[in-house]
Amino acid sequence: MALTLSTSSTFQNSGSGMSKIAISESIQHVEPAGPSLQVVNRKEIPAGHFQVNLPIWGRISSASLTEGVDLTDPQDVTVTVRTLTGTRHGALIFLSDRLIDQNVESVAAESGGMLGNSVGRLLESDIVTLYDGFSTSQPGAGNAASILHLGWANAYLRTDNNTSFGAAPERPSAVLHPEQIRRLWQDVSGIQAAGSVGLAAQPIPEGMTEDVVKNYFRGNEPLTGIKIMESGVISRDGSGDAKGGIFAKQALWVAMEQEYKAAIQRDESLFGEELVGSSVWGEGEAVDTWGYELYSAADANA
Repeated sequence: MALTLSTSSTFQNSGSGMSKIAISESIQHVEPAGPSLQVVNRKEIPAGHFQVNLPIWGRISSASLTEGVDLTDPQDVTVTVRTLTGTRHGALIFLSDRLIDQNVESVAAESGGMLGNSVGRLLESDIVTLYDGFSTSQPGAGNAASILHLGWANAYLRTDNNTSFGAAPERPSAVLHPEQIRRLWQDVSGIQAAGSVGLAAQPIPEGMTEDVVKNYFRGNEPLTGIKIMESGVISRDGSGDAKGGIFAKQALWVAMEQEYKAAIQRDESLFGEELVGSSVWGEGEAVDTWGYELYSAADANA
C-alpha cells in the first residue's frame, strides 16, 4: 500500500516526535498480515468515486471457411461487468496521558504497530473469505490435502471449463492455512505422522523432496506449477478443517479507494490522545472457474 501521514496532536509534548513514531509503526505493520494481496489483481477506484466496474470480456468462436461463401452469421461481443464498492475499514486506539507519560516510546511504537497490523489482518481476512466462494472444492472436510489435489486443481484451472471465459489465463498460486501446508509437506517428505521414523534414520531423496524437507515452502518453489504460500489469517472451523484457495490472479480483485492513512488527535475531555488508522477498499470474485477451494483437514494433531 502507498501510505499517508497525518498528524494533528500534542502527542509530541510527551516526548520527541512520538506522534511520528506511532504513525510510522502503524504504517510498517500494515503489510505483513498475509500474502493474498500480492496474488490477486488490484484496481484503483478513481478520485471522487466510491466504486469501480471490472469488464470481463467473453469469447467468440472461429470455424473453417469455404472459399467464395459469404460469412452471414456474425457473433456478438459479450462483456460481463463486476462492480466493486469501497468500504472504509479501520480502528481507533485511545492513549491516556498517564499511560503516555509512563511509557512514552513503547506506547508510541506498540500502539502504532497494533493499529497497522489490525487493518492489515482485516484486508487479508476479506480476501481469504473469497476462497469459500469458488464452486469447485476438494478434498472435503476431514480429508488431508495432498500433492494430487494440487495437480487436480492446476489441471482444472488450466482446462477450458468455461465457454464464456476459457481456461485461467496464467499459472495459479495457492494461499493455504499453515496446517494445510504441513500436510503437503508430509506428503512430499514421506513423514506421515507423529512418531514415525525420524529423518536421521533414513536418507533424504535428492531434488524436490530434499529441498522441501530442508526449507519447507517459501512461496518460490512451485508444486505442480503452483506457488505455495501460507496465511495464518485463514481460520479453522470447529472440526479442524480450513478453506484455502488456489487461483489465477485474475480470478479475484481488490479495488482500493483510499490507501492506509493514520492520524493522531487530542481529546482534552478524556485527557489523552486518539490514534486512528483506516483504509477504503472493496473485494470480489471475477471468474469462478479460475479459482479452486482447497477444503481440507487442518488439525494440528495428525
